[in-house]
Amino acid sequence: MTAWNEDAGRVTRSFSDWYLVDRDQRAFLRKGLAFSKEVYDRIWDELARQPGDPDGPELPDIFHDAIDGLWPHDFEWMHLAGVLKDAVTNFEVYLERAADEILTFQGKHFDERKKSASWDRLVGFYKLLGVEIASDPVVEVRELRHILTHRRGELRTEEQRERFADSQEAFMQTVAHLETEVVEGRMDTLAGTVRAIDPTAYDHTWGRIESSAILALTEDPLIAKKRSR
Repeated sequence: MTAWNEDAGRVTRSFSDWYLVDRDQRAFLRKGLAFSKEVYDRIWDELARQPGDPDGPELPDIFHDAIDGLWPHDFEWMHLAGVLKDAVTNFEVYLERAADEILTFQGKHFDERKKSASWDRLVGFYKLLGVEIASDPVVEVRELRHILTHRRGELRTEEQRERFADSQEAFMQTVAHLETEVVEGRMDTLAGTVRAIDPTAYDHTWGRIESSAILALTEDPLIAKKRSR
Protein backbone atom coordinates (compact mmCIF):
# COMPACT_ATOMS: atom_id res chain seq x y z
CA MET A 1 0.00 0.00 0.00
CA THR A 2 1.23 3.50 -0.86
CA ALA A 3 1.16 5.81 2.15
CA TRP A 4 -0.56 9.19 2.32
CA ASN A 5 1.67 11.98 1.11
CA GLU A 6 0.41 15.50 0.53
CA ASP A 7 3.44 16.65 -1.46
CA ALA A 8 3.10 13.67 -3.80
CA GLY A 9 -0.64 14.19 -4.20
CA ARG A 10 -1.54 10.95 -2.43
CA VAL A 11 -4.56 12.37 -0.64
CA THR A 12 -8.32 11.93 -0.77
CA ARG A 13 -10.37 13.83 -3.32
CA SER A 14 -12.04 15.52 -0.38
CA PHE A 15 -8.67 16.81 0.81
CA SER A 16 -7.86 18.23 -2.62
CA ASP A 17 -11.17 20.10 -2.66
CA TRP A 18 -10.62 21.39 0.89
CA TYR A 19 -7.07 22.51 0.12
CA LEU A 20 -8.06 24.63 -2.89
CA VAL A 21 -10.76 26.43 -0.88
CA ASP A 22 -8.42 26.93 2.10
CA ARG A 23 -5.81 28.44 -0.19
CA ASP A 24 -8.37 30.82 -1.70
CA GLN A 25 -9.69 31.80 1.72
CA ARG A 26 -6.21 32.72 2.95
CA ALA A 27 -5.55 34.79 -0.18
CA PHE A 28 -8.97 36.46 0.18
CA LEU A 29 -8.19 37.31 3.80
CA ARG A 30 -4.88 38.98 3.02
CA LYS A 31 -5.75 40.60 -0.31
CA GLY A 32 -9.12 41.85 0.90
CA LEU A 33 -7.52 43.72 3.77
CA ALA A 34 -4.74 45.07 1.55
CA PHE A 35 -7.19 46.26 -1.10
CA SER A 36 -9.47 47.91 1.43
CA LYS A 37 -6.57 49.72 3.12
CA GLU A 38 -5.44 51.05 -0.24
CA VAL A 39 -8.91 52.37 -1.04
CA TYR A 40 -9.50 53.88 2.41
CA ASP A 41 -6.10 55.61 2.35
CA ARG A 42 -6.73 56.96 -1.14
CA ILE A 43 -10.14 58.39 -0.20
CA TRP A 44 -8.70 60.03 2.93
CA ASP A 45 -5.76 61.52 1.05
CA GLU A 46 -7.97 62.85 -1.76
CA LEU A 47 -10.31 64.51 0.72
CA ALA A 48 -7.42 65.94 2.73
CA ARG A 49 -6.01 67.63 -0.40
CA GLN A 50 -9.27 69.38 -1.21
CA PRO A 51 -9.67 73.04 -0.19
CA GLY A 52 -11.22 73.28 3.25
CA ASP A 53 -14.18 75.37 4.36
CA PRO A 54 -13.68 77.01 7.78
CA ASP A 55 -17.41 76.87 8.34
CA GLY A 56 -17.87 73.40 6.86
CA PRO A 57 -17.62 69.91 8.35
CA GLU A 58 -14.33 68.53 9.60
CA LEU A 59 -12.32 66.02 7.55
CA PRO A 60 -13.40 62.99 9.64
CA ASP A 61 -17.05 63.90 9.04
CA ILE A 62 -16.48 64.27 5.29
CA PHE A 63 -14.61 60.96 5.27
CA HIS A 64 -17.47 59.32 7.18
CA ASP A 65 -19.93 60.34 4.48
CA ALA A 66 -17.60 59.31 1.66
CA ILE A 67 -17.28 55.75 2.99
CA ASP A 68 -20.99 55.42 3.81
CA GLY A 69 -20.15 55.18 7.51
CA LEU A 70 -18.18 51.95 7.16
CA TRP A 71 -14.87 52.77 8.88
CA PRO A 72 -11.73 50.69 8.25
CA HIS A 73 -11.84 48.88 11.61
CA ASP A 74 -15.47 47.87 10.99
CA PHE A 75 -14.65 46.63 7.49
CA GLU A 76 -11.72 44.62 8.84
CA TRP A 77 -13.81 42.97 11.57
CA MET A 78 -16.59 42.02 9.14
CA HIS A 79 -14.05 40.74 6.61
CA LEU A 80 -12.25 38.59 9.15
CA ALA A 81 -15.51 37.26 10.59
CA GLY A 82 -16.65 36.23 7.12
CA VAL A 83 -13.38 34.40 6.41
CA LEU A 84 -13.46 32.54 9.72
CA LYS A 85 -17.06 31.44 9.28
CA ASP A 86 -16.34 30.21 5.77
CA ALA A 87 -13.22 28.37 6.97
CA VAL A 88 -15.28 26.41 9.49
CA THR A 89 -17.80 25.60 6.77
CA ASN A 90 -14.99 24.36 4.52
CA PHE A 91 -13.75 22.15 7.36
CA GLU A 92 -17.19 20.64 7.92
CA VAL A 93 -17.69 20.11 4.18
CA TYR A 94 -14.40 18.21 4.10
CA LEU A 95 -15.49 15.97 6.96
CA GLU A 96 -18.73 15.03 5.26
CA ARG A 97 -17.22 14.55 1.81
CA ALA A 98 -14.39 12.43 3.20
CA ALA A 99 -16.92 10.31 5.11
CA ASP A 100 -18.92 9.77 1.92
CA GLU A 101 -15.70 8.95 0.06
CA ILE A 102 -14.81 6.35 2.67
CA LEU A 103 -18.27 4.79 2.63
CA THR A 104 -18.17 4.48 -1.15
CA PHE A 105 -14.79 2.75 -1.14
CA GLN A 106 -15.99 0.44 1.62
CA GLY A 107 -18.82 -0.70 -0.64
CA LYS A 108 -21.60 1.04 1.23
CA HIS A 109 -24.26 2.45 -1.07
CA PHE A 110 -26.87 4.20 1.00
CA ASP A 111 -29.78 6.33 -0.09
CA GLU A 112 -28.74 9.84 -1.00
CA ARG A 113 -29.02 12.22 1.93
CA LYS A 114 -30.92 15.45 1.39
CA LYS A 115 -29.46 17.17 4.43
CA SER A 116 -25.91 17.56 5.69
CA ALA A 117 -24.81 15.24 8.45
CA SER A 118 -24.97 16.67 11.95
CA TRP A 119 -21.79 17.37 13.87
CA ASP A 120 -22.52 14.60 16.37
CA ARG A 121 -23.00 12.07 13.57
CA LEU A 122 -19.68 13.08 11.99
CA VAL A 123 -17.91 12.77 15.34
CA GLY A 124 -19.40 9.29 15.78
CA PHE A 125 -18.48 8.21 12.26
CA TYR A 126 -14.82 9.12 12.57
CA LYS A 127 -14.62 7.40 15.93
CA LEU A 128 -15.39 4.17 14.05
CA LEU A 129 -11.99 4.69 12.41
CA GLY A 130 -10.27 5.63 15.65
CA VAL A 131 -10.10 9.33 14.73
CA GLU A 132 -11.11 12.15 17.08
CA ILE A 133 -12.28 15.23 15.21
CA ALA A 134 -13.72 17.14 18.19
CA SER A 135 -10.53 18.21 19.93
CA ASP A 136 -10.72 21.14 22.35
CA PRO A 137 -9.18 23.59 19.82
CA VAL A 138 -11.66 22.54 17.12
CA VAL A 139 -14.59 22.82 19.52
CA GLU A 140 -13.43 26.32 20.43
CA VAL A 141 -13.20 27.41 16.78
CA ARG A 142 -16.69 26.08 16.09
CA GLU A 143 -18.00 27.88 19.17
CA LEU A 144 -16.48 31.13 17.93
CA ARG A 145 -18.11 30.56 14.55
CA HIS A 146 -21.45 30.08 16.34
CA ILE A 147 -21.00 33.36 18.25
CA LEU A 148 -20.11 35.21 15.05
CA THR A 149 -23.00 33.70 13.10
CA HIS A 150 -25.83 33.82 15.60
CA ARG A 151 -24.79 36.71 17.87
CA ARG A 152 -22.61 38.76 15.52
CA GLY A 153 -19.70 38.44 17.91
CA GLU A 154 -21.51 39.34 21.13
CA LEU A 155 -19.88 37.73 24.16
CA ARG A 156 -22.53 37.09 26.79
CA THR A 157 -20.66 35.21 29.50
CA GLU A 158 -17.50 35.82 31.49
CA GLU A 159 -16.05 32.58 30.16
CA GLN A 160 -16.60 33.72 26.56
CA ARG A 161 -15.02 37.08 27.29
CA GLU A 162 -11.97 35.39 28.78
CA ARG A 163 -11.56 33.19 25.70
CA PHE A 164 -12.54 35.46 22.82
CA ALA A 165 -12.20 39.11 23.92
CA ASP A 166 -9.13 41.33 23.66
CA SER A 167 -7.75 41.59 27.17
CA GLN A 168 -5.90 44.79 26.19
CA GLU A 169 -9.06 46.64 25.15
CA ALA A 170 -11.18 47.55 28.16
CA PHE A 171 -14.00 48.89 25.99
CA MET A 172 -14.19 45.84 23.70
CA GLN A 173 -14.86 43.10 26.21
CA THR A 174 -18.32 42.25 24.88
CA VAL A 175 -17.33 41.62 21.24
CA ALA A 176 -15.18 38.80 19.88
CA HIS A 177 -11.70 40.03 19.10
CA LEU A 178 -10.63 39.42 15.49
CA GLU A 179 -7.37 40.30 13.80
CA THR A 180 -5.42 38.68 10.99
CA GLU A 181 -3.19 36.61 13.29
CA VAL A 182 -6.18 35.38 15.31
CA VAL A 183 -8.12 34.21 12.25
CA GLU A 184 -5.09 32.65 10.59
CA GLY A 185 -4.34 30.81 13.83
CA ARG A 186 -7.89 29.40 13.93
CA MET A 187 -7.58 28.38 10.29
CA ASP A 188 -4.29 26.65 11.09
CA THR A 189 -6.07 24.67 13.81
CA LEU A 190 -8.63 23.41 11.30
CA ALA A 191 -5.96 22.74 8.68
CA GLY A 192 -3.91 20.72 11.14
CA THR A 193 -6.97 18.65 11.99
CA VAL A 194 -7.71 17.95 8.33
CA ARG A 195 -4.12 16.85 7.79
CA ALA A 196 -4.35 14.59 10.84
CA ILE A 197 -7.58 13.00 9.57
CA ASP A 198 -6.82 12.53 5.90
CA PRO A 199 -4.13 9.82 6.21
CA THR A 200 -6.73 7.55 7.82
CA ALA A 201 -9.34 8.57 5.26
CA TYR A 202 -6.83 7.86 2.49
CA ASP A 203 -6.01 4.43 3.94
CA HIS A 204 -9.71 3.51 3.86
CA THR A 205 -10.23 4.81 0.32
CA TRP A 206 -7.36 4.79 -2.12
CA GLY A 207 -5.29 2.69 0.28
CA ARG A 208 -7.90 -0.09 0.06
CA ILE A 209 -7.90 -0.91 3.76
CA GLU A 210 -11.19 -2.43 4.86
CA SER A 211 -12.83 -1.29 8.07
CA SER A 212 -14.67 -4.03 9.92
CA ALA A 213 -16.63 -1.40 11.84
CA ILE A 214 -17.88 0.23 8.65
CA LEU A 215 -18.52 -3.04 6.85
CA ALA A 216 -20.70 -4.10 9.75
CA LEU A 217 -22.97 -1.07 9.34
CA THR A 218 -26.50 -1.75 8.16
CA GLU A 219 -27.64 1.86 7.85
CA ASP A 220 -26.13 5.16 6.83
CA PRO A 221 -24.17 6.35 9.89
CA LEU A 222 -24.49 9.97 8.78
CA ILE A 223 -28.29 10.01 8.87
CA ALA A 224 -29.73 10.87 12.25
CA LYS A 225 -31.96 8.15 13.60
CA LYS A 226 -35.61 8.99 13.96
CA ARG A 227 -36.67 9.52 17.51
CA SER A 228 -39.22 7.09 18.80
CA ARG A 229 -42.33 8.68 20.25
